[in-house]
Formats: sequence, C-alpha cells, structure tokens
Amino acid sequence: MITAAYLAFSVMFLFSCSQEEIHSELPQTETAEVLVKRPDKTQDLNVVFKTAPSGRGDVELKMDIYYPQGLEYGESPLVVAFFGGGWISGDKSQIMFLFEPVIAKLRENGYTIATVQYRYAAAGSYFPAQIEDCIDAILYLKNNVEKYFIDAGSIGLLGYSAGAQLAMLASYATAEFSEETADIKYCLSFAGPTKMYGEEPESYPYTTLFLLENLFNGTYYENEEAYKRGSPYFYLTDNAPKVPLFLAHDERDNIVPFEQSQIMYKRAGELGIPCEMLVLNGYYHQIDFSYDYNTVPARDESVSAILDFIYKYSK
Repeated sequence: MITAAYLAFSVMFLFSCSQEEIHSELPQTETAEVLVKRPDKTQDLNVVFKTAPSGRGDVELKMDIYYPQGLEYGESPLVVAFFGGGWISGDKSQIMFLFEPVIAKLRENGYTIATVQYRYAAAGSYFPAQIEDCIDAILYLKNNVEKYFIDAGSIGLLGYSAGAQLAMLASYATAEFSEETADIKYCLSFAGPTKMYGEEPESYPYTTLFLLENLFNGTYYENEEAYKRGSPYFYLTDNAPKVPLFLAHDERDNIVPFEQSQIMYKRAGELGIPCEMLVLNGYYHQIDFSYDYNTVPARDESVSAILDFIYKYSK
C-alpha cells in the first residue's frame, strides 16, 4: 500500500514545476507534418456506430465527434471518452462539460475528441454489454479513419467514474471481450473503480454496492466471476498491454474509494506499466474542471498535468 508520505512526495514532485514549466502545448519535432486547416467541419453529432439489443428492443448507439478548432495534422490524434453515471444514467455530452478546458486545448492543438454513448445496465443489457459497446465504438473509429480524418496509430482513452472503469477495461482487456483489437496509446481514469472482488467490495459505500449489483446482475457472492471480469485490476498481469495509465482521484471520494486508484497505481508499477497519479482534494467524487473551484491542486495545474500526459504518449 502506498504510504501517506510517499503520496505527499509524489504530489509535491508532480506540482513542483511552475505554471510556465508545465507545458500545455504540443512538443515541437523536426519531422512534424505540415499543418492544415479544415474550416468547414467542426463536429459530427449523433453518429450511429452500432445497433444493439436492450431490455426495450434494439437501440441505436451514437457518438459525437469533435474536430480540431485550430491548426491540425492531416490525420488527427484521437481521444475517445466515456461518461460516468453509475452505469445507469449519464450522457455522452457530459465529458464535454466536465473536461471543457482540457478538450478545448486538445482541439486547439489538433486533436479530435469522440464521446460515446453505451447501454445502461438493465435487464437485457447487463455487463459486459457496456464494455462491448465501448470497444465497438473504438473499432468503428479505427475502421473509419479516412472518413473522420483521424490517425488510427494515435488513439487514447479517457473516462470518468463508471466511464473510467470502461476506459481501463478497453485498454487492458479488449481481447477478453472482442476478437478485434486497437492499438491504444494511453488511458486516463478519473475516479474510476479498479478492483471489485476480494476484500475490496467491503470498502465500497452501500449506494455504490447497489450500482455494482445492478451492473453485474447480482451480489458479489452470487456472481463473483462477473465482478472479476469487470475489474480492470484483474487484467494487470505479466501479459497485460503496457498502456500508459493516468489516475486522478480525490482522496476524500465518497463514492469510489481513493484506495481504488492507489492499488491500481501500485500494481501498474510492479508490472512496469508507465503510470502517473494525480491526487486531488476538494472535488470528492464530482470531478469537474469546467469551473475553477477551491481545490488542491488548482484547476489549471491539474489541466496542465493531464495535457502533458496526453502529449507525452500521443504518437
């Protein structure tokens, strides 16, 4: 278990740089492609990527695609994002609001963002329906790169809460749920549950346990294997893809225990998976960078750390 002293040192190291020293612009390279501008296309909304069964019949699953607003490469690096909501609520538009300053800077620097709608957990669409939808969305984009002006060799994932669990599963366990895979370059998890088996379920609040029981269609003791299959931590083995991971979590999170990111961070380090952890204070579970709250670290510092990670591991 990571000690409090180690965490404190990590936070101080991560934020010891001044605002100017933490770069939020794309790194310059001698071999950079000529930048081009596409002023006539800024977004594609409600793109249907899949029709899937649910408890109320077939449902069309959609994504929103937001193109770069400034100068961009001929093929844009892509960030695919998944919303939170306990697997029973939420909308693909959520990410655009909560991460507004991050997304605005990414689009300014040539990135495309895709936000994905997945099936809610209910009769007819319990787990693994949600991760199957997220993987299918990634594969849809991978197989339509020319249509959407994206680079299949530079795909990263981002998720918040329930969406963070799905982003991590798509990064480390795609082969478990799909015959086709994508080359994921990095993953960012914000307040995501990582391990939902063993002793960990005992640390979850009652309301969160209720959501897990709904997701997996039963209690942990009734459906232990499903809880393991839904846990990103379960797939961090010697054979796991070495996808760089960014974990952000409020140490006073009252929905998903802070320890969930701690154990994921520790396990990734043991396996040699590049991993960074941003310890937050002041958000609890409601991570929202759209407004400058009185948080530690300050919003702009957090945004810079997030952007630096994405730029570092993009192609």
